[in-house]
Amino acid sequence: MNSRIITFYSYKGGTGRSMSLANTAWILASNGKRILVVDWDLEAPGLHRYFHPFLPDHELRSSPGVMDLVWEFATAAMDPATPDEPAWHERLAEIEPYAMSVEHPFPGQGTIDFVPAGRQDDLYSTLVTTFDWSNFYERLGGGGFIEALKRGMRERYDYVLIDSRTGLSDTAGICTVQLPDMLVNCFSLSTQAIDGAEAVAASVHRQRAGDQPRMFPVPMRVDDGEQDKLESSRDYARAKFGRYLSHVPDPDGYWGDVEVPYKPFYAYEEILATVGDRPRQQDTVLAATERIVAHLTDHEITRLVTDLDEPGRRALLERFQRVGPLASDRLTPDRRRQPSSRVFISYSYDSIDHFEAVRELWFLLRGHGINALLDRAPGQRQPDWRPWQREQLLAADTVVVVPSPAYRRQPTDDVKDLREAYRTRPRRFVRVVLPGGLTKICPTSSGVRRARVRRRSER
Repeated sequence: MNSRIITFYSYKGGTGRSMSLANTAWILASNGKRILVVDWDLEAPGLHRYFHPFLPDHELRSSPGVMDLVWEFATAAMDPATPDEPAWHERLAEIEPYAMSVEHPFPGQGTIDFVPAGRQDDLYSTLVTTFDWSNFYERLGGGGFIEALKRGMRERYDYVLIDSRTGLSDTAGICTVQLPDMLVNCFSLSTQAIDGAEAVAASVHRQRAGDQPRMFPVPMRVDDGEQDKLESSRDYARAKFGRYLSHVPDPDGYWGDVEVPYKPFYAYEEILATVGDRPRQQDTVLAATERIVAHLTDHEITRLVTDLDEPGRRALLERFQRVGPLASDRLTPDRRRQPSSRVFISYSYDSIDHFEAVRELWFLLRGHGINALLDRAPGQRQPDWRPWQREQLLAADTVVVVPSPAYRRQPTDDVKDLREAYRTRPRRFVRVVLPGGLTKICPTSSGVRRARVRRRSER
């Protein structure tokens, strides 16, 4: 079988496009296919969240992607030292250096490789907003680079799934016009969404008149609460998109197959329906996606292949649960009955960077269900501060001491209760050295247990 490049596009956001792509990738890989997933929604990347339990770099802080790929090409194209040879850009169009594997044991040769939008650091938004796509195409030969990228992806994967940004833009044009063999056009059943999606379909067909991609219009987030309005919207969508389904043997049956129902369970977190839904159940997001996959593969693949039993599926689902300040609401009954540990963080304001590191430590502890409390900064210490601090020191199960130059310079009276608390119960104290802090100086005894938090670059 020839490899296929499939773009998932939506004219408006909030349709469930990225989720549909992620579920499609999982179903294909479960059938032994080699899958490449590319997040080309450069302005609002988020596809990685559907795979985050299985990615080595969950937040993509150090993982290069599409923006790094095109910037490297553009930089080389503008460099006078670059050889003036016909295929000089072929090496730069290799996708492997930007792909990471989804770490899950799929059957047979099944794999999912994921290319993010780019390294999610402080520089990312600047790279996106300053990249000149017109210059990329008109002066730097970007069209040839994209063609080389297509060839390389086809050689290595059975299916390449591209998550396009919404609306009309240069990057959306790359994903909808130049790259795909198939276009999954996702839309909700509002009039504006249908009209916008159909206008894009018409534009793609005009621009690819001699080699039109196969179009798959897919209604998403379909809610049957208002049956009369739903039927009217269905009729309108079918009238608008019917002309693009000449490649489908049974257009009427197609519409019944591909509607994706709205399920509130998926409205709050990025969870794969291949994990969230039970297999072989009707009227689920998974069942709808299986039918979409059947159309995309000419019915070669029609269902998810999994050897997970129900306890295994639920265990996998737990890996998607969000960790945050309210995560304790979703703890198991046994864990919920356990009293939360109380942690008091003693620090002194040294710099904005150091304070942000202290605050991040507090936030992470809270996110894991720990009742953490920050000491008051020197500038916020009112007359009632000493009795308040004494109360917190007595009540805390653990006292975290964060040393820094400013911490060392605290007046003796300000650390009196801290020293007394350490003298009476030293085992409760833990010294945590944050970036920019001190490793040897602390107002309490040198016997405090130590932990050092390092920057990612130091690891």
